[in-house]
Amino acid sequence: MPRMAYVLIVDDEPDSSEFVERFLQREGHRTTCVPNGREALAALINGRPDAMVLDVRMPQMDGIALLEVLRSYLRWTKLPVILLTAHANAEQVERAQELGVEHVFHKANFTLVDLQRAIAKSLPPQASPSTRAT
Repeated sequence: MPRMAYVLIVDDEPDSSEFVERFLQREGHRTTCVPNGREALAALINGRPDAMVLDVRMPQMDGIALLEVLRSYLRWTKLPVILLTAHANAEQVERAQELGVEHVFHKANFTLVDLQRAIAKSLPPQASPSTRAT
């Protein structure tokens, strides 16, 4: 049985973020959508997501700037971030990977199933009932 997660979606294009959100919710995940990095920081303070789906180009604070802030805090250094972008250049993708992004999807060429697999793969394994502390 796949593990359900709380996923923060950070994208300034409502059509894109709502499309991803609806799919993830149908798969059983909880989601929150925000339109830029600044609002993502506020959402991170209010809840602790298991993963983040992040666009690069956004107003106020872009995805790379958000990643740099996230990785400067110990509590967010291991947060799995998946890049889902339409306009990232090679330098931005390289910088995102330096900041720990393992999965990069281009909006024109990705499937929701691949995104779901990337989220599942990025989550830490769930402790089995026999190994969980009581």
